[in-house]
Amino acid sequence: MKIGRVKLGPGAIILIVLVMAGLVYAGLRELGIMEKLNPSSGNKGGVVLGPREKIDESMRGTLPASEVKPPSRTNDNPNVTIGIWTWQTVSGIIDAVGGPGKSGDYPDSCLAQSGITNTRLVVQNDTSEQIKALAAGQMQLVTTTGDQAAVDLAGANKLLRGNHAKVIWSGGYSFGEDSLIGPESWKQDPQLARGSVVVTAVPYCDWNVTVDWAADNQIPVNPDEQLYDPDAINFVNATDHIEAAQKFVQNAKVNLRNRATGQTQAYQIDAVATWTPGDVMAVQGRSSVSYKGRTEKVQKIVSTKEYSYMMPHILFGNEDWLNQHRDYVRTLLRCVARSDDKIETDPQYFSSRVSALNALVFNMEGKGPSFWNKYFAGQVEDGVPLGGSRVNNIAEVRHLFGLDSNQQLARSIFGITYTDHATRLRKLMPDRLENYAPVEQVVDLSFIKDITDEGGATVYKPDLSKDKNVGTVVKANYQINFDSGSSKIKPSELATLQEIRNLLIRATDTKVTVEGHTDNVGDTNTNLKLSQDRAKSVWQWLKDSDPTGVNISDARLEGVEGYGSYRPLPGNQNRSDAERAANRRVVIILK
Repeated sequence: MKIGRVKLGPGAIILIVLVMAGLVYAGLRELGIMEKLNPSSGNKGGVVLGPREKIDESMRGTLPASEVKPPSRTNDNPNVTIGIWTWQTVSGIIDAVGGPGKSGDYPDSCLAQSGITNTRLVVQNDTSEQIKALAAGQMQLVTTTGDQAAVDLAGANKLLRGNHAKVIWSGGYSFGEDSLIGPESWKQDPQLARGSVVVTAVPYCDWNVTVDWAADNQIPVNPDEQLYDPDAINFVNATDHIEAAQKFVQNAKVNLRNRATGQTQAYQIDAVATWTPGDVMAVQGRSSVSYKGRTEKVQKIVSTKEYSYMMPHILFGNEDWLNQHRDYVRTLLRCVARSDDKIETDPQYFSSRVSALNALVFNMEGKGPSFWNKYFAGQVEDGVPLGGSRVNNIAEVRHLFGLDSNQQLARSIFGITYTDHATRLRKLMPDRLENYAPVEQVVDLSFIKDITDEGGATVYKPDLSKDKNVGTVVKANYQINFDSGSSKIKPSELATLQEIRNLLIRATDTKVTVEGHTDNVGDTNTNLKLSQDRAKSVWQWLKDSDPTGVNISDARLEGVEGYGSYRPLPGNQNRSDAERAANRRVVIILK
C-alpha cells in the first residue's frame, strides 16, 4: 500500500488501523455512546447506578475556599502520606489537606495555611497494604475501624517488631452505610436468619456487623466457608464490599456441604453485608429475594445506624515517628478537628465543597459530588435506608476514648469495640488473630489531650423521638442470678451485666426494653413483682455504668416489665431444674 510517495508494509498498515480504531472508540466513549451500547461496562455484575457523574480535576478550581480557621503555623513540615479508605468519615482529613496531591497544592487549605505543605492522601481500602507501607516508612498514618483495630494493630506491630503502633485519632463513625441487607422478614424476627447464606468480605467490617447482630441475637455463626449449617448464618467470601454487592446481585448459587446431611448442595445467596456504594448497588440491582419459599422485599436488616458506636474511624501510626513529629501531629489534628466541626455544623459547606473533594480523592468512576453528598447524610430509596456517615468533633473524640468521664480506656467506647470484636474473632477464626495487645497498650491519648482547648463542641446524642426503627434489632435472653426473693445485683453477675452494657453502648441508636422473668415456683403474684424489681435493678445498674448519660439513659427506655412465670421460653414447661433455671432470666429487646 502507498500513501503519496511512501510505501507502507503490512505492519505499518495494521498500526494505522489500530490507531484509527482507538480514536473512533475514544470519541464514541467521550460522547457516551459506548455506555449506551454496553450499559454494564465497568461493572462486573452489570449493575448501573443511576446517572453517572464525570469527575474532572478542573472542578477543584471552581470550589469554594476552605472556611476553616487555621491554627498557629508550625515549622515541622515532613513529607507525610496518610492512608485512607473510600469512607466519608475521613471527610475532615480530606478537607484539611485540600484534595488530591499535596496539601501545598491548595494554599487555601487549613494545612497549607498552618505551614504543612507536604502531606498527601492515598486511597487504599485494604488496611493490610497500608500496614506494609507503614512498616516500610512509605506511609506515616493509616486507617482502620474500631471493630477491626485489634487485627490491624496486631498486624502492624508484627511488622514493626514490637508494640509500636499507636492510635491517635478518630475522624468519625460509620452511621448506616455498613450493613446487612436481606429478606425483610428478618427485621421482625432475627431468628429467621438461621440457615441463610450471606456474601461479604470475610472477616472485615461488614462481616463484623453481621456477626455482632447474630451473636447479640444468640444465633450461631458458621465460620467455615465450605460448609452449610442449617441452624447458623453461613458466609460466602468476596474480595471487597463492591464484589460482595455484585455477587449478591448476580445470585449465582454456591456449592456447600450440608453439615446435617453430609451432602454437597447448591445454595442461593440470601443476603449481603457491604458498605456504600455497595449497599446502593445491592438494593438497586436486586430489590427482592426468594427466601425459604417466599418472595420478599430486600431490606436493610441492621446497620451502623442502630449500632451507631460500633465502627469508629481510627487513625494510627508508628510511635517513634509520632513522637519525632509531635508538633506536626498536633497541628494536623487541630485542622482535622476544625474541619469536622465545620462539616457537622454547616451542611452547606459539605455539599458545596467537601463532597466534591471526596469525589476527587476517592476517584470512583461515575460517582461525583452529588453521589457523595447524597449518601453522606443517608438516603431512603424505595423504603430502604442507604449510606450514612458522620464526623467527629473534638468532644466526640474525647467521648470515644472515655476522656470526658475519666473512664478507664478498657471501659470506653473504643475499648469495648476493640475488645469485643477481637474476642469474637479469636473464637470463630483463631488463625486470623493469634494474639492482641490490651487496649491500653495501643492508644496514645497525649495528642488528643494536647488539643482539648479546641473546645466548644458537643457530643452526638440520638434523637429517638423521630426516625424510630421498624422491627427488632436484638432480642436476647440473659441468665442473671439473684438470691432467693431478692432483686439486689450480685458480684457474680457483673460479667453478664458488662456484656449487656457493651451491647447497649455499641447499639446506642435503639430503644431499650428490659423484661424480668421467673420460674413457676412460689406465689404467682410475688413472682410477678419480683421479676419487675429485678428488671428495674438491671436497668439501674446499666444506667449507672454510663456516667456521661450519652449512651445509656432513660431517654432510650421503652419499658421495664415484669412477667413472673407467665412467659416461659417456647417449649419450656418448667418441669425440671434445668428448665426452671432457663426461665429465670432477663430479656433485653432493642428496637
